[in-house]
Amino acid sequence: MSAALGGTAFAQAADDPGTQGGQDIVVTGSRGQARTVATSPTPIDVISGEQIAQLGGSMQLRDVLSQLVPSFQSQQVGSSSWNSVTRPAGLRGLSGVHVLVLVNGKRRHNSALIDLNSGSTSMGGNPVDLDQIPASAIARIEVLRDGAAAQYGTDAIAGVINVILKDNPNAGSGAIEAGRRYSDSVNGSDGETVSAQLSKGFHLGGNGSIVISAEGKLQKPTVRNSDYTGRIYPRINGADDPREATGDRRRYQGGLPDLKSVSLAQNSYVDVGSLTIYTNATFGYREARVGQAGRYPSTTSDIVQIYPDGFTPYYTMKETDWQATAGMKQKVGGWNLDFSTTYGRDYVRSGADNTLNASLGPSSPTRFDTFSAAFDQWTTNFDMSKGLEVLGGRHLQVSAGAEFRYESYVTKSLDTASWANGGYVYPAGSPLAGQPGAIGAQGATVITPADAANAKRMVGAAYIDLALDLTDRLLITGAGRFETYDDSSGNVWSGKVSGLWKATDWLNFRGAFSNGFRSPSLSQQAYAQTATQVSLVNGSYQLIESKILQTGSPIAQALGAQPLKPERSRNYSFGVTMTPLARFTLTVDAYQINIDDRITLTGLLSSAGVRQILRNNGFSGNQYVRFFANAIDTRTRGIDAVANYTFSLGHFGQVRASAAYNYNKTTITHVADNPAQLANLGLTLFDRQTQGYFTVFTPRDKIILGLNWSKGPYSINAKETRYGSWTALANLVNGQPTADQSYGAKWITDLEVGYQVIPAMKLSFGAYNLFNTYPDKNTVPNTIGSSPYGSNSPFGAYGGYYYGRLSFDF
Repeated sequence: MSAALGGTAFAQAADDPGTQGGQDIVVTGSRGQARTVATSPTPIDVISGEQIAQLGGSMQLRDVLSQLVPSFQSQQVGSSSWNSVTRPAGLRGLSGVHVLVLVNGKRRHNSALIDLNSGSTSMGGNPVDLDQIPASAIARIEVLRDGAAAQYGTDAIAGVINVILKDNPNAGSGAIEAGRRYSDSVNGSDGETVSAQLSKGFHLGGNGSIVISAEGKLQKPTVRNSDYTGRIYPRINGADDPREATGDRRRYQGGLPDLKSVSLAQNSYVDVGSLTIYTNATFGYREARVGQAGRYPSTTSDIVQIYPDGFTPYYTMKETDWQATAGMKQKVGGWNLDFSTTYGRDYVRSGADNTLNASLGPSSPTRFDTFSAAFDQWTTNFDMSKGLEVLGGRHLQVSAGAEFRYESYVTKSLDTASWANGGYVYPAGSPLAGQPGAIGAQGATVITPADAANAKRMVGAAYIDLALDLTDRLLITGAGRFETYDDSSGNVWSGKVSGLWKATDWLNFRGAFSNGFRSPSLSQQAYAQTATQVSLVNGSYQLIESKILQTGSPIAQALGAQPLKPERSRNYSFGVTMTPLARFTLTVDAYQINIDDRITLTGLLSSAGVRQILRNNGFSGNQYVRFFANAIDTRTRGIDAVANYTFSLGHFGQVRASAAYNYNKTTITHVADNPAQLANLGLTLFDRQTQGYFTVFTPRDKIILGLNWSKGPYSINAKETRYGSWTALANLVNGQPTADQSYGAKWITDLEVGYQVIPAMKLSFGAYNLFNTYPDKNTVPNTIGSSPYGSNSPFGAYGGYYYGRLSFDF
């Protein structure tokens, strides 16, 4: 079967494994009893492994989901250190921290990397990094688009992504793919990518299986820049340096990173009498390097004895990620029992090269290991379920269980030279004579010993989940959960009720209500850093020094910071599912998600008073500072609609058509009171620009139209995606909006042509963004030479990409 590029894979062929009457069988959201997509009381998308393998050669897994799930959105940010590698993504207008990720139904550990991209609504959170799971290992992905905190716990406000690993002992597959970006008028053709995938199953004795999967990727950087408009060289006796006219004004090298990665996975089970023992594990390693904005001799960021013409600093990263699960299942007295334990760890070492710390003068090193970060999570679960006959023969599914979880988040300062103030002052005779050199490694994120984090907590939980077929046409479900934390989150209760009414054999109505929660992440409670970043300040993009403060630090306390408390949510949804024709499915679901006490970073704070507080605490006072706060209440309203239809053209082949639509609108219903400390300094906790990140900074709507045609050895996949418009708000100047930027809606075309060379081998050629469409250009002054295009574009600001792929079965 050929998978379509577009739409969500609701309807597969009726004889496919894992289907029932032409409908995918799902396990997410329905503990103890598998249901089909059309008979689930809450909306679920099912993405086949074939679709994932088809797109995963050149795309990260989060981008694959964005291509196939209408309400899933990922952002291809510009140069933003590690956010260029692990890009922000979310579901139903919310962020990655509001989505719970499972692997084979077990909680996946979070990343050690913090989402700090400007404009991200998950700022400061450390969402699960989907890209560390090899695409070659995935049988399918189930995306539950509804609040599920009562069933699965914290983070599941927007929904749940359940990655199901391959377990077929008789299957083997692989693929090799190579591609590159379209040629750019300035940078030429770049972004060359080569990837390889392999997966093979084996029998374990007579009653078990193991599937081993591996993949690797090499990706060259992609850069889109413009001319630096400032002065490159200092004036000489009031006149321009002769080199000014010919100096390199394209030192900005931000974009998609130079990336090397390898990932492995195994999934196994063996039956020992009535007992099933199972294990699975993933391992990932990657190295990344991404350019930053250029530094020039006219500024105190450069030492001309080291870089006479200036330099481009590069952020560097080395990351190791792994998770292992072991468990056993058995049926005892009619109860299905499942006991498991899962340990996961993500470790990152950040640094910078081709750089310097100007305050150390000509003796400064040119590369640094700046800090390390590690997140550990150990989760142990006991689950049980049983089907009962009640009320005169009606089926009641009872599920219950308990969870114990340990979490740890640690950051460590590494090279002292990366943050130390060496006290260098430019000497007499220098155009910058008497000025101090900039402190800290340029183009790097640094953590001082005082900023280092060491946070941990214990979490205990218990739940009950009920599903009653009240009549042959009416299903009612209910769930309740209690969680207790040994940190400031305390005790949390959540609940959910949902129902499905089968009006006819082809028409179903469904609805759900739940309350949920998200505990403050350990990173939001403990992370602190100093970095140089690009920000829109006073109507133009500028390089500024920013500092994130721990909420309990003296500076944050002086600015009115308070201990963080859990976010609270209320989810409402109502939908309809229709299967009026064979191989045709239509689902439409409307929803509303209210979140109180939403945690995010404040706006960038700077004033004479802030500068004095910084100086009182040993800093230069030049930093813009931020801290985490329960800053706002939001309301997100939206609608999802997905249709799939497979039909035959007789002698002309088979067609599968799909269409999907999502609309989201987030409104800020309340902003936390401005702390008296900030009011006294003339500052606002949550400014207009930062509010805009939640309300207008991502498209409100998205349309995906897909068409897959196949006949004999030939196939054509075409997909058209429309991303709606979005706006970047600026802060007020003299009471009036200034420098707001609007970016128009765009249609993006993807096309792939395939030929089955032999039954076990297929050759494909295609292009993402076939017509090389870019987002609109920025309208505010771009003095630093960064990309001229809107960096928050959901389809990227890097143009088209073409590729070839050889896939095979064995």
